[in-house]
Amino acid sequence: MTTPKLEMKRFPDRTLPAILRGTARRRPHAVFLRVLDGPARNSPPRDVTFAAFERGVRRAAASLFRAGLRAGDRVLMLADNSPAWQEISLGAQALRAEPAALFASLAGEPARAIALRVKPRVAFVSGPVQWEKLAPSAGELAAAGLVAVVSTEPLAADAVPPGVRVLTAAEVSGDEATPLDDAAWNALVDGVGEEDPFLMIFTSGTTGRPKGVRLPQRSIVHAVDAGNLAVGTTEADLGVHFLPFAHVAGHDQFFLALAQGHALVLVLKREDIERSFGFGPTYAFSVPLIYDRFRTTVEAKVDALRPLVRRVTRAALAAGVRVRVEGSKSPWDRILARLADRLVGTPLREKLGGRIRALFSGGAPASPALFRFLEGLGIPCVELYGMTETGGMVSSNLLHGKRRPGCAGVLTPDHEVRFDADGELLLRGPLLLSGYLEPEDMAGAFTADGFYRTGDRARIDEEGFLRVEGRKKHLLVLSTGKKLAPEPLEQAISGTPPFNGAVLLGEGRPFVSAAVFVAPEFLARLAAEGRDAAEALLPVVRSALHAFSDYEKPHKIVIIPGSPADHPTMVTPTLKVKRDAVLAYLGPNVAALYEPRVRPASA
Repeated sequence: MTTPKLEMKRFPDRTLPAILRGTARRRPHAVFLRVLDGPARNSPPRDVTFAAFERGVRRAAASLFRAGLRAGDRVLMLADNSPAWQEISLGAQALRAEPAALFASLAGEPARAIALRVKPRVAFVSGPVQWEKLAPSAGELAAAGLVAVVSTEPLAADAVPPGVRVLTAAEVSGDEATPLDDAAWNALVDGVGEEDPFLMIFTSGTTGRPKGVRLPQRSIVHAVDAGNLAVGTTEADLGVHFLPFAHVAGHDQFFLALAQGHALVLVLKREDIERSFGFGPTYAFSVPLIYDRFRTTVEAKVDALRPLVRRVTRAALAAGVRVRVEGSKSPWDRILARLADRLVGTPLREKLGGRIRALFSGGAPASPALFRFLEGLGIPCVELYGMTETGGMVSSNLLHGKRRPGCAGVLTPDHEVRFDADGELLLRGPLLLSGYLEPEDMAGAFTADGFYRTGDRARIDEEGFLRVEGRKKHLLVLSTGKKLAPEPLEQAISGTPPFNGAVLLGEGRPFVSAAVFVAPEFLARLAAEGRDAAEALLPVVRSALHAFSDYEKPHKIVIIPGSPADHPTMVTPTLKVKRDAVLAYLGPNVAALYEPRVRPASA
């Protein structure tokens, strides 16, 4: 079997500063960013053209150089998304310095710990709230080389140690700053090479200290190349962008738009996500959780319909899946699918702005249930797979091509691929990181012949598509000797109402159990009916896993009210569930699952 590869159309420029310069020359007056940063919810977006964005980067490069930033230095980025974030980051890249991105939601102690490891020359923060996270270590940071703090909001002059300058973002990249002239700018851009820094991004740290992943220019440019044709976007598109810039996928979308020359609605606050669709985007890119909220909202409305209307609507939705996902040619299915479009598809498209051509998903696996729901309504759900160490790209499904539920799509030809004896996916090629912040983190990351160990177990299916079957380190080993990968089962449970998430339990135990997340209002309805939630929902869990072996199906469950996102200590900033945190939250409830005649109903 010949494994298909993504069709490639490479961009001529091979660094981000060069890509920026090229697009700004080609489309100077076209709008690049529609920024939702007005003082009121109904404020119109602030439009930034490609030429204006380039001017901001040229100003940032000049200002950062005057502040003392040089090639090889680092800029700590502890700030919310904004145009200034990317202007300062790209300005640093033009100087061949290295931006280091932290999630703005990071608490003070871990933020300080990472900052001390980074040893930045310049720190960029959103304002006093973010600086206060770093302030207790300000003296150590200054001793390690910090010379300037840039803030989008004013900081008090005495908030930083003596000798450290305080600059506003407006003074660095705004109208108050002077940009480099053409000759100086061109000299900087032409001096940036493919091995020069793009960004340092920190892993989620679910299994220990977050690793600082150092990505070079070649990694992000090859990632953008891989998405160029796969996602089917063009200069005419308008995307919704709300993934944080501390997440590699947020950069993949941003720089694909910059390279292609299409516009983005830049959402700076989570509460503005719904509002952003009012500007008529043609696509969005998100982690699956956001799209699952659309699905659960629709399903809740269907559940509230009168019995006859509810049955017809559900039958219509099921027919849409049979037609558009399974290929049914039945005339009756086609009629019902059109009814589903009218009852559910059209209202959902209107809620998404009326022009949506596709919803792109990355950062975590999309459940088969989410895929079937969207595709059954004629809304393409295009999933991409990657990781920080690969610039966010390993494979992609195609907007114009076959898509399958649970499928990671077609591999980019820029990766050499092989599989270890235990099924681990190994990669070699130009998308890979240049290294980690601490050299000791490289130990064991690569094979002797240079293949990166992804930690994901995967396979190529009979159609030549990549299927990722879970993390190698997450393999559950029962006391019976049976082994199972929890992720596919957790996805199947999470994609079944009323569950909002699931974590399998059972390491070293005789059977599998599960912690399931369920909306409080659903639990309240069960309680009002006098029903035990665990007893009522265990059959639903097992039914969701009908395609799996019996030993893989939970014998008992414990219920956690809400969704993983409702429990901040249980999720990473990218909304991945921390297994250890779930176990800590459950405490003795886990042991109780395995005690005779004892079963907790909830936690």
